Amino acid sequence: MNPISGQPLDRIPGSPTDTLSPSLNPGFRPGFTILVVSVLFLLGACRRADPPAVGDPASDPALDPAVRAHVQTLVAAAKAQPRDATARAQLGIALAANGLWNDSRLAFQATAVLDPDEPLAPMYAAAALQELSDGPGSLREFRELAQRFPGFAPIWYRVGEASLRAGEFQPAEHAFATLTRLAPKESRGALGLAEIHFRRGEAKQALPLAEQALRLDPGSKPAFYLLGQILRSLGRTNEARLAIAAGTGEARQPMPDPWAEAAPEQVRLLPGVFQQAEALSALGRPEGAVALLERIRPFHPNHPGLLNQLGVALNRSGQPQKTLALLDPLSTADPKAVALRITRSHAHAQLGNQEAALSEAREAVHLAPRLSQSHLALANAHLAAEHDSEALLALEEASRCDPANAEILLEAATIRWRNLHEGAPAMALLNKALEIQPALVPALRLLAEIQVATGDSEGSLRTTSVLRWLAARSGERAP
Repeated sequence: MNPISGQPLDRIPGSPTDTLSPSLNPGFRPGFTILVVSVLFLLGACRRADPPAVGDPASDPALDPAVRAHVQTLVAAAKAQPRDATARAQLGIALAANGLWNDSRLAFQATAVLDPDEPLAPMYAAAALQELSDGPGSLREFRELAQRFPGFAPIWYRVGEASLRAGEFQPAEHAFATLTRLAPKESRGALGLAEIHFRRGEAKQALPLAEQALRLDPGSKPAFYLLGQILRSLGRTNEARLAIAAGTGEARQPMPDPWAEAAPEQVRLLPGVFQQAEALSALGRPEGAVALLERIRPFHPNHPGLLNQLGVALNRSGQPQKTLALLDPLSTADPKAVALRITRSHAHAQLGNQEAALSEAREAVHLAPRLSQSHLALANAHLAAEHDSEALLALEEASRCDPANAEILLEAATIRWRNLHEGAPAMALLNKALEIQPALVPALRLLAEIQVATGDSEGSLRTTSVLRWLAARSGERAP
């Protein structure tokens, strides 16, 4: 019987089956067959493949305890929601941020299965392969992704950069050209094309592209460095020296994306945490550095390096009394710990405890006489006590310990000029600093100030022209 009409399934009056075709088996029941097929189709559509398994990377006994605790939380979240691509991606990002590249690759591959329309997942799986020293394999995967997601700009950067490092200029050029078309405000496309021309020996074609990269990203150190190389090959040695100096000390970074921006929050390894804390302090956010270090402290409650780094961040955030409370027990337990002496000296200087600051710094110098930071701590303590001459002597010693540090010479020049009003000695120190670091903008500005004050108009014009050249390419305010 038909479950809806109550009629026999093999013969419904008024229907086409009322008179069967001679070619059909009289026992054939099409209505029932259609119903069965429909049910089977719906059951098949509802039955999805099992999601990729969630691994257990936190089981490694050698894993840092802070990393283990963090990864365990994310693994639990991924297991609780095995089909949630976001949970799997967060696990992959955390694993990558802490250098667990094999496990992160697996997590990103699982994310790609769960969300095949998300290009970041396979891109980071390929990036993990790159970190595992499989350059050819990662390049192959990057290129496959560029074909799957031709409108996704970050993958073209990866293709261009990996092709360039492999010496394959033609595919690199195509990738960077595509990047400039997809993301015209992104400096990496122009910079990549500039490097290709430069490496082909086409410096004149490379120059406007490097300058374009700097206009798009003022102050980019990689762009400055490449510009310096190009200018040097064109015989413009003075400008080249400035540009190379301005571009030294920073490697190229991939294009930003939401996952890359989320990665710093996932870092739990001590070296990475220290690096982030320093970066936050450099950005004028020492309180952020304190919070970051406090978050990791429960996993390393007795780690002297971590506690000292926390003390440094507390000093920078204007909390020297907390520094002393934190470090006093450690220093008592290990009186020969130089780093603790230095940090405590700075804390005492902030609090106006001049004798204590000097005592700690002198002990640091005694323990580590060839360490520039010991002499810098002594100079700081003398400055806090308004002992300018003694501070200069300490800075001289610090400079002998670290002769390539232009910042020490700048500090000494500032004392000579601001405190002692000694123009000629200050200029001599600044010129020495600028020989080491020609693009040190604070030194150039102080030099120009002294030259104006002492009537050296010709020297002031030269220094100002250098500042303007740098400002035009770095986005800084020109004098």
